Amino acid sequence: MKHQKQPLFKPLMLAIPLSVSVALHGISPVLAADNMAQVDSRYYSIPAGSLDSVLNQFALTADVSLSINSALTTGKRSSGLNGDYTQDAALAKILANTNLVAQQTQNGSYIVKSEQGDDGVNLPTITIEDNNARSDMSARDQKGYDDVYDKNTSTTFIGKTEVERYKGTTPSDLLQGVPGVFSGEARNSGALDLNIRGVQGPGRVPVTIDGTEQALTVWRGYNGATNRNYIDPNLIGNVQIYKGATNERDVHSGVGGAMVVKTLSPDDLIRDGETFGAEFKIEGSSNATGERVPALHTGELATDVDGYPAGSAYPYADKTLRVNLKSKSDSDNNPLNGGDYAYRVAAAKKSEHFDVLAAYAYRERGNYYSGKNNTGYYNNPSVADTRDYITSLAQYWQPGDEVTNTSSLMESWLLKTTWHIDDDQKIGFNFRQSDSTYGEIMPSRINNQSDRSAIQWPLSEVTAKAYNIEYSYKPIDNRWIDFNANLWRTDTVSDTYTSGGFPNQTLPSDTSGVLYDNAVANANSTRDGITLSNKMNLTDTLDLTLGGRFQHEKLTSDDEYDEAASAGWRMLPRAGRREEWETNFDFAWRPTDKLKLNAGMTYSAYWAFDDFLAAHPGEFSQSTTDYYNISYSTGYVRTDEEIATLVAERKAFFKTYLDSGAISQAVYDQIVAGISYDKTVIENTYNNYATWKTDADGNYDRADNPCLNGELAGKNVVSCQTNPVNNISIAEAKKHKDHGWVPHAGISYQFTDYSRAYLTYTETLRYPSMFESTMAFSASQNPYGVKPEHAHNWELAYVHDLTQWFTSAEYADIKIAYYDNLTENVIERDSNFKFNNVDEQKIRGIELSARYDNGRFFTGLGVNYTLQNEICDEDSAAMLSTNDLMRAVDNPIPRCFKYGFPNGYQLAQATPELSANLSLGGRFMDRRLEIGGRATYYKGYENSDLDWYIANSYRAGELGYVYFYNTPYSWGDTLIFDAYVRYKINEIFDVEFTGSNLSDQYYVDPATRSAVAAPGRTFKLGLTGRF
Repeated sequence: MKHQKQPLFKPLMLAIPLSVSVALHGISPVLAADNMAQVDSRYYSIPAGSLDSVLNQFALTADVSLSINSALTTGKRSSGLNGDYTQDAALAKILANTNLVAQQTQNGSYIVKSEQGDDGVNLPTITIEDNNARSDMSARDQKGYDDVYDKNTSTTFIGKTEVERYKGTTPSDLLQGVPGVFSGEARNSGALDLNIRGVQGPGRVPVTIDGTEQALTVWRGYNGATNRNYIDPNLIGNVQIYKGATNERDVHSGVGGAMVVKTLSPDDLIRDGETFGAEFKIEGSSNATGERVPALHTGELATDVDGYPAGSAYPYADKTLRVNLKSKSDSDNNPLNGGDYAYRVAAAKKSEHFDVLAAYAYRERGNYYSGKNNTGYYNNPSVADTRDYITSLAQYWQPGDEVTNTSSLMESWLLKTTWHIDDDQKIGFNFRQSDSTYGEIMPSRINNQSDRSAIQWPLSEVTAKAYNIEYSYKPIDNRWIDFNANLWRTDTVSDTYTSGGFPNQTLPSDTSGVLYDNAVANANSTRDGITLSNKMNLTDTLDLTLGGRFQHEKLTSDDEYDEAASAGWRMLPRAGRREEWETNFDFAWRPTDKLKLNAGMTYSAYWAFDDFLAAHPGEFSQSTTDYYNISYSTGYVRTDEEIATLVAERKAFFKTYLDSGAISQAVYDQIVAGISYDKTVIENTYNNYATWKTDADGNYDRADNPCLNGELAGKNVVSCQTNPVNNISIAEAKKHKDHGWVPHAGISYQFTDYSRAYLTYTETLRYPSMFESTMAFSASQNPYGVKPEHAHNWELAYVHDLTQWFTSAEYADIKIAYYDNLTENVIERDSNFKFNNVDEQKIRGIELSARYDNGRFFTGLGVNYTLQNEICDEDSAAMLSTNDLMRAVDNPIPRCFKYGFPNGYQLAQATPELSANLSLGGRFMDRRLEIGGRATYYKGYENSDLDWYIANSYRAGELGYVYFYNTPYSWGDTLIFDAYVRYKINEIFDVEFTGSNLSDQYYVDPATRSAVAAPGRTFKLGLTGRF
């Protein structure tokens, strides 16, 4: 029988989901599809689970309409479905041992009812003939939330409703409430920099939007770098986050996981039974005031500009970049005051052969205000020795005041089209563009000035475009073909205030004293890629999935480079090309209904080339330390009593001259004041006693250093030095490349219809990114080369469906997972500002997820507890030891540091040991009214390893270990409350009122690289209309 047309984005949606059954008087259609009665046999692979979930997945796969009384399925389980079945046989298998049967109607749909013919209610069964039905939660989103418990991997899902409710002030607020997941530089970047379970950085946690990637790594001076993903929350349909490396089909995963973003689809807009739908959304938020951007003085003479510190090469004290700060007033609590407003207009049309969607979104927000309460952790006098500017933050950024450089304006367009070629295949074209203008400032520019909170820099600008063509071919009667392809391109043009200079600055090479904007940096990033996959059902119990991925990246800059001109700390304009590709396969075997096994391999390779270095041959040199000469001195150390005796004797000697009249009292006093004795008495010095050499990878080991390995013990050594013997050579552009195979495997076992456990093992390679493959200030290339990171990830989890005990619940699940991740050869910046591999990063932790929903009340709980997060590396410990070798003998540098070694990038990527989220809510008035809220908790920053290092670091007049750049920023214990009220006025309009940070906490976000406080209490009022 010929199939009727199947629309794109086949509605993975509950036709009025089971969660709406109360409002529908106990009747809940499970899933609807096109009107048809498919009698041919086809292959199914549906895991065991709740009966509701299995029926939903069957209806989606079979393209058939089901209707059921929800009271009949509540609390029941199904063993799932694997193999070839007709629709009748499939339903019989699914409903086995449930006392339910499926009855086919004349139009080809099915009604599921009791074997005794009692539907349980005297109401007609509801059947939705078109699977375009809308509800508060689409089945696409419902499936995403179910996947948290159904997939054999750790995931978090954020549906469209939740995205729009809690999108907050900056894109990073999307992640608030997701335990173990954070965004680096949350308030000073205008973008997302995903951190999952302590893993962060370019390529470690890829973010894809409709299958496209456009991450851009941005230098933050001595505070490291951020991997920015510019994203407009107003275009998001849903978000799925994979925690840890995964081999999920069509998902680009890094060593830390992945974030998969889907934009709006036609099913988000078109109502049940309709072919056209439109939506507009208007929002206003409080807690913002218009930014006042100072005018720049480019081209003017420094001496002619009032407030500019003429003659200063580094104008930190430029008064022209200061504004008068505003304090939050009562009017700033009004969400309609115009300080922050947004709107979105979207429309979609479906026909037999074509679907189309168009959307436009706009949001403009000024600088926000910080919170006022719980400032204790942030309100301490500044202590220079710790360099942690967070603990004194409230001393400069007063609670409740405007936070400069935090404004944002974003304008976005989205176009999606789909051509349904026939019943088995479709092709779609998508286009997305987001223009962003936002405030940011280099972290080092707001660290030391007494009026640092008043500094306002010009605004950065980013334009991000994405194009992709999606194709799928899934013939209904061919078990060998289930093919997906996605061809994509992204273009990102950024002009950001991240170069390292100042917005008004004279150049030493320009003696006229003309001012330049030396702070803005241009970058043009283009990525082209393709993703392919095909799933084959080799037998009824064995599947094979093949996949491939290719990506070409090109980075250029319009910034001028003049070898002879000194620009003062300005970063070189990066330019380069990079390619990466992979192929993979995965066998999934189901030897029994309870046991499932999977295993496979991935082959990947890359190359990268520095175009900027190649374009300037002979202009840059590189320094390589061939080895260190070891010298030492012997002697002894005087006690304080000995020194006091020597001083007294010397004074007595000159006293005889004073008494004899040979010198005056004034001369005597002057001589006595200068009497001092060194504590250390050097008797012999042995220069170039030995050499300290590297291994083949350029790494040093303390076991080879006579100063540290005990070789000089017993020789009364009072001083020991390492003197580098450097080799200066011309830096040459070289093509860096690498490749490798890695395996993955997993096993899951269904103990009962309600419980299962799984164990997965996944290895992943991460090759050096574009940022790590090109040269610039404070991040140079390693002449020894850099190896790819190699992650070994284990996860053990137990999942239980609690509806066997909570029989009235629609959902009641709990999942607890233990993860153990070891990453070898982690790419890090070393103490010589070169990228290098450190030995390993060890991360272990426990994560808990739970949910409960009985239709009226619902709750969810998420907890992540990190048991271990440390970086271990002998070379890093050896290099830090050279700063004070004598101290390193008595107080040796540990080989492992919590979060990372001082002065490296990893240390600044720390996340809370404990993070948790609790959500609660209820539905009333036949679900027209919904009230809910959530509490988010972060445990404060603690690092005993860093505390020890700081105590032993250099201070004025005393030797010690070096500690002055890329210092991490801490945070205090944080508890944030958010709440919302949503009311459905009628079938067209609904209104929602949301409050964020209700207790008006003063806090900073974990993993920040800038001293910037988070937003205070904010109210949002939104109106949505659907037609």
